Amino acid sequence: MLDSRKSKTYNENKVVTMIGPGTLLTGEIKCKGTIRIEGAVDGTVKSEDSIVVLESGRIKGNLAAGQVIISGEVKGDVKAVDRIEIAARGKVVGDIAAPRISIHEGVLFEGQCTMNVDGARARTDKEKAPQA
Repeated sequence: MLDSRKSKTYNENKVVTMIGPGTLLTGEIKCKGTIRIEGAVDGTVKSEDSIVVLESGRIKGNLAAGQVIISGEVKGDVKAVDRIEIAARGKVVGDIAAPRISIHEGVLFEGQCTMNVDGARARTDKEKAPQA
């Protein structure tokens, strides 16, 4: 049986916002389109489309997007509605959650991985659950 839900197409090549090399941004970034990070960000990054962290990119904070592609370094939790890809030179220290996750050979990953349809919401629901 075919799934009647429409899936969104993400476009990591149509960059709307770019944090260039040599740039340090402190604070929260929210964007509807793709964000490409080649510099450093100290804070939360959210996009309705894609977040692409290139090799020179360094983030100290949480990421949330439709899809996240990491070739640089992220110290924080990463959540995606559709998928997370950590490329060969990527480094992630934090938890990741998405329905589809790709971790290439040579990656440094330290944290927990949650993969299910509601992966991005699973940790949030667990964190809100009362402790016995």
